[in-house]
Amino acid sequence: MTTASLEKPTKSNEWYTPSLYIEAARKVLGCIDLDPASCALANETVKATRYFTKMDDGLAQAWSGKTWLNPPYSLEGTPRGMVSPRESIVKLWIQRLIAEYKGGHVSEAILLTKADPKQRWFQPLWEFLICFVPGKILFNRPDAPPEGHMFGSCLIYLGPNEERFIEVFSELGNVVRRVTPQS
Repeated sequence: MTTASLEKPTKSNEWYTPSLYIEAARKVLGCIDLDPASCALANETVKATRYFTKMDDGLAQAWSGKTWLNPPYSLEGTPRGMVSPRESIVKLWIQRLIAEYKGGHVSEAILLTKADPKQRWFQPLWEFLICFVPGKILFNRPDAPPEGHMFGSCLIYLGPNEERFIEVFSELGNVVRRVTPQS
């Protein structure tokens, strides 16, 4: 695979998480009850008890249990009017995940997202443990060879088993925590 193929932007949301990261999540969570942004093909790896497809609109469904979330990054397939052109679809998924966790519906979660701390949507994530993955994750594609995004990725843990997350995910990248008071 050439560097050029790793750098080309895409409008597709079909970027499936490699099993290495799913298995690490399973080591921390024990099982995956819900993947709210998925499809049948991706769930062959995730093996969530429940998953929601684009047609199900995971943002409109009830969430519960131990959750894996690799949200869509592009607006492709987003219901019209749900997101303004200046707003990020990732922001909606992250806000929902945090709300469901803090509301007690999601007991634990691991979020895979763009490592972009300068974005406003990223700021609430500093409340949780974050594993910054070095290099690019090569995501599985349904009709193409594995491909990396133009940006880096990180995994965020929401839950009570922080030591287990640190133990497992420190093998995949640097695990960090905010040490300065939130302003």
